[in-house]
Amino acid sequence: MFANALNVVIGLVLVYGAVLQPLFVARRPALLFAAAAVIFVAAWLARRSDYHPWQNNMNMMLALFLAGVTALPLEHFPLAAFWSQFSVGTSVAVLALWAALYRPAVSPT
Repeated sequence: MFANALNVVIGLVLVYGAVLQPLFVARRPALLFAAAAVIFVAAWLARRSDYHPWQNNMNMMLALFLAGVTALPLEHFPLAAFWSQFSVGTSVAVLALWAALYRPAVSPT
């Protein structure tokens, strides 16, 4: 649950950085690499305790995607950098919140 909450916060920070502070993050790609590493590790830890691990598997894939896009030279394509960071942040936050809150109903049998 803590790891999913951490991923929700990191996802929201990525969205905030993409929308309101694009130059701050664009000039410091190490921040995006660190965010991708933390998302990957937190999703890997949360995967073991969640009812369905597919949300955290997707978050791990999104972290790899974020690291790969950050490694590309996108300074000439600011729109691609914006949308990749924005979409990864939104998806990670939604999937982690879903994984944190989803608990199936217990059947009476």
